[in-house]
Amino acid sequence: MKLFWQIANIASVIFALVLNFLTGAQILNLPAINEVSGTYATLLTQAGYAFSIWSLVYILLVVFAVYQARDIFKPHKDNDLPLTMGPLFVIANVCNGLWTYIFVQELIGLSVVVLLLLTTSLYLLLYRLKIAVYDAPLKVIALSWWPLLIYTGWVTVATVVNIASWFDSIGITISPLIASSVLSILAAVLLALLITRNVRELLLASAWGIAAIGVAQVEGNQAVMITAFGVSGILFAAILVHGYMNRAASPLK
Repeated sequence: MKLFWQIANIASVIFALVLNFLTGAQILNLPAINEVSGTYATLLTQAGYAFSIWSLVYILLVVFAVYQARDIFKPHKDNDLPLTMGPLFVIANVCNGLWTYIFVQELIGLSVVVLLLLTTSLYLLLYRLKIAVYDAPLKVIALSWWPLLIYTGWVTVATVVNIASWFDSIGITISPLIASSVLSILAAVLLALLITRNVRELLLASAWGIAAIGVAQVEGNQAVMITAFGVSGILFAAILVHGYMNRAASPLK
């Protein structure tokens, strides 16, 4: 069963990469994702540069897939990662690939369902693998924790943005007050996660996405811009403070 999940995990990453490439390169004769995103733009839509983080995410996912399959040809008992993960990583990556295809077809409601399933799978993975709640070697942190934390952090913000786009698609306008409130609530949830689960890298990826909302509103709504920049600043500061307070547990020591 372990071999099955190792192969399935690798295949799911390839599936996500290939489908995103085919959709992004418009090989499937579908509209560009930024065109569809612009059609359903809201006060929570991010500046385009923010999506460059996907390059880092995919590199880290490839690294993680290789790491969990490091004993695929010569099994070792000390690698129980594939069995512990079960189908969660596969589900997340399949949803990743499907989301892009569904979104560019302007099935916004269905894309929200897929993205929520992706996000839920990733958070269950963080819980199941006990990520960031125990002292692990640097190798485990770099090759296992960081890929999943950054993936989850970015997808968390993307889910909020996608839900806002869905509201817009059904004729519900996101007001500046609602947009600012959503960002504030999101910040509170992320700070709670930092305190209880030590997920600094998750917050870092989320802060990147939230800052991009502020950039998108520089010439738009000033209240949302200030809130987005304020929230991302608070998250960055919290990451630094948390890192300093927990410096004794650093794997580098």
